[in-house]
Amino acid sequence: MTRPLPDLAAALAAAAASVEHPGPLIPEGALGPDFPAGRRADVELVLSLPFQRLMGFELVRITRDGAESRLRLDARHATPAGTVHGGVLYGLLDPAAYLALLPHLPEGANAATHDIFVSVMRPAPIGADLRFHARVIRSGRRVAFLDAEARLGDTVYAAARITKTVFGA
Repeated sequence: MTRPLPDLAAALAAAAASVEHPGPLIPEGALGPDFPAGRRADVELVLSLPFQRLMGFELVRITRDGAESRLRLDARHATPAGTVHGGVLYGLLDPAAYLALLPHLPEGANAATHDIFVSVMRPAPIGADLRFHARVIRSGRRVAFLDAEARLGDTVYAAARITKTVFGA
């Protein structure tokens, strides 16, 4: 006898709704003067997704030069060794890169990841304020290439090279 699968989308949405966010999804001044006003809803959508909410992923700033976001590492991100779980880094380097790409996408276009390569270079300690820095290397009509890093100060803890397919333009 098989049991029905739980409604995972509803469970994730309920869990995300229960997570208190420290402030507005998009902090005052976080969208640079060169950020396309029509893309604000896309930023809100990325930041409101259940995984990002559950992890505590926060936007700092987006301009055409790149995006910065942050994550205050706590017990929900921990391994038994007291460091951040690699899956947290993998899972948040991608939306960090997507935020950097948004100002470069044509009106009506979107993008999906079709390749990501992540190197974790050192264990990040729980309690740290991890910063994600992402930038567009090249963006064309159909493909975009991005770099993203997770840092503490000037020290890189993880780096990703991300390729996204651009569609809908």
